[in-house]
Amino acid sequence: MKKSQNRINPRFNAFKIAFIYFVISIAWIIASDQILVMTTANSQLFTTLAIFKGSFFVILTAILIYLLVYRNLVSIKRSEKDLKESERKFREIFNKANDMISVNVMNEDGIPGKFLEVNEVVSKRLGYTNEELLSMTPSDLVSPEKSDLIQVNAEKLFKKGQNTFEIVLVTKDGKEIPVEVNNHFIDYNGKRVSLAVSRDITDRKKSEEQLKASLGEKIVLLREIHHRVNNNLQIISSLFNLQSNYVDENSKDILMASQSRVKSMAMIHEKLYQSPDMTRINMKDYIESFVSGLFSLYMAETTAIHLQTDLEDIEMGIDTAIPVGLIINELVTNSLKHAFPAGNEGGIIEISFRKEGELLTLKIADNGIGLPERRKIETKKSLGLQLVSNLVNQLDGTMMVSGENGTEVKLQFEELKYKKRL
Repeated sequence: MKKSQNRINPRFNAFKIAFIYFVISIAWIIASDQILVMTTANSQLFTTLAIFKGSFFVILTAILIYLLVYRNLVSIKRSEKDLKESERKFREIFNKANDMISVNVMNEDGIPGKFLEVNEVVSKRLGYTNEELLSMTPSDLVSPEKSDLIQVNAEKLFKKGQNTFEIVLVTKDGKEIPVEVNNHFIDYNGKRVSLAVSRDITDRKKSEEQLKASLGEKIVLLREIHHRVNNNLQIISSLFNLQSNYVDENSKDILMASQSRVKSMAMIHEKLYQSPDMTRINMKDYIESFVSGLFSLYMAETTAIHLQTDLEDIEMGIDTAIPVGLIINELVTNSLKHAFPAGNEGGIIEISFRKEGELLTLKIADNGIGLPERRKIETKKSLGLQLVSNLVNQLDGTMMVSGENGTEVKLQFEELKYKKRL
């Protein structure tokens, strides 16, 4: 909506009314005198009518002036009453507000000057009288080492016209009160001044500190849980290793496979309690560490096998990391045990893990003897193959197997969305 261009000018309006009154009065006098001259031949009657005419005009004018002045005085009185009531309400709201409200002039160099107005809350919270505050500046209410923050936020206020920041005010008796200041420019008696609404955030800061302390305790507890789960799984892995010394070769092979599966899960928990947020782990670091452990576990049979990796720095949650770790364990273990018969030199196992958009691609390949005939694979009921197939289904992924020039298994899937548990 466009602002009206008309402005009330009291002097001009008064002059206009007086001029109209003057013109009407002259016209009335001249016209009435002419009428009397034309209609009255008797001079005594003319004089009587002229006196009556003049008296009537004076009385009528006096009545009109009285009504006009009375109306204006009533209007002025009502306006003064309304103004006083409005000011009273404003002062009551201004002084009874929950927040500290202050108005101060801004110097030309951008430094906040003395306070022009402060509400009663400022006096009550900071311990100064109203007179004392009106002789002070915002810089006088903060610690000397924090006074530069006033200047910094004043510069932001000049740039943006408003600014919100946190600062600590110091009371008259030296107590510190953290406040959140909402600052913006207003017009005050024709001057551009700063209006600051300061809210005491002591309770909020205490709640934040309690929340941080509670969160810190939960983080420590969660780290301890992951650490203990890792330790327990490592103990189970060690028990498998010890037990393998008292069984035949076939049972020993089963125990070693179980040991590597347990280690794949144990390392997930180890990486989790070492991670900053304990919700996601770096899969590149995990795969390199875990596969290195698999090579050490089967070292007697894999001295001629080399590992090649192409891994991206991918962060992943535990829901997806555990099945992926178990799949890597099964496929790499299978290559280490079966892809390279004794005496086969130049063996290579390649592991690639990359991300394109939301799709994750895991590829594990070797240049070994390749896969047996398809019909043998389909009829083979090993735990490892069943486990890989089930884990791929768990990930809602797809698996492609190639047996040319060795073996290549390619999996594509998306990271599982974390489901809240009751």
